[in-house]
Amino acid sequence: MNSASATVTSEQLINDVIPKLKTVEFILESKLKAAIENSKDAQQQEKYQVYQQEFQLELMMIQMNLEHLLTRYAHIIKPEGRRAENTYLELDDSERVALSAIMNLYNKVSELASTL
Repeated sequence: MNSASATVTSEQLINDVIPKLKTVEFILESKLKAAIENSKDAQQQEKYQVYQQEFQLELMMIQMNLEHLLTRYAHIIKPEGRRAENTYLELDDSERVALSAIMNLYNKVSELASTL
């Protein structure tokens, strides 16, 4: 993903961005949830719950903007009757922020997951 310009390739979106988003969702739904449920320390549990709320809120914003991007470029990403071609997709401001947020959230959640 080129952060200087407002583009991403369809291949980067499918093979990098979306898998990172799925990883974040998995960690929040499994590891962080389990850490909250199994925590014996009330302060630790509260800290994890705050993380969960922050991450869920950020994730919701990302998902809305990513959905917008996928809908806008569905004819390129999932063309009917032919193989998708790798092409540059122009991003609007919200989509660009969302893609940047995915990378940041992925890094934060991955770091947290290594401590759970």
